Amino acid sequence: MRMIGSSLARAIDVIELLADDPGGERLSAIAQRLGLPKSGVHRLLAPLCARGWAEQEPGTGRYRLSLGFAALGRRLFDATGLHETCQPVLDRLARDTRELVRLTLARDGGLGWLCSAQGAPPGLRYEPAMTGPVALHATANGKAWLATLPEGEVRRVLRARGMPALTARTIVEPAALMRDLALVRRRGWALADEEAEPGVAAIAVVVGGGAAGGPVLGTLSVAGPIVRMPPARRRVLAASLARAASDIREFWPRGGAMPLAASA
Repeated sequence: MRMIGSSLARAIDVIELLADDPGGERLSAIAQRLGLPKSGVHRLLAPLCARGWAEQEPGTGRYRLSLGFAALGRRLFDATGLHETCQPVLDRLARDTRELVRLTLARDGGLGWLCSAQGAPPGLRYEPAMTGPVALHATANGKAWLATLPEGEVRRVLRARGMPALTARTIVEPAALMRDLALVRRRGWALADEEAEPGVAAIAVVVGGGAAGGPVLGTLSVAGPIVRMPPARRRVLAASLARAASDIREFWPRGGAMPLAASA
């Protein structure tokens, strides 16, 4: 049983690695990144390919996940009914703020993108991809979530994930980030001011947890061009986020369990 569990864990590692790279990876690169022998990785990929969950590109030999995972994630997401109940909340918040609204899910010691709504008019709007991991140290969503953790756990997460400089304003020193997280706890919302992308500011709050108790389910954010996110507007946006997060918590499936969307 222990061997089966270990193989399953490694297979999940392969799936999660490939999920972050739609273009695919060579067998040697997958093995190197996971610290596994190529023969072992090949044994993990073979049944995935046989069942249609992964595929190997004939010309390059790269392995990638099939769209079957996207369809499976969408089936499970739709089955919860969360899209029908939460998406209108996101749509309303996006319409009221006239900015991009995004919802994340807390999982596996981090966050994954779940769904979004765009409220900005055509022209100057922020439209990032809903793919890849959330940079916990540099985004409002990440800092809102980190602020719910004990300091020791925050440091452990940062050591595991690193604190790369994404812009000239990214906080890259743990002590400085700890001071920022203390501010997040005091005021109840997080701010990323051109820390993840130049010219972009974002504000985020957590969904769940807090005084009401229960697990932290994820985070909710509003983001847009820095010119439309002046300091005077931030508290108003934070209050709107808090109300929307409370509404979303009411719709969340019992027990807090929710699958990530395929893009997460």
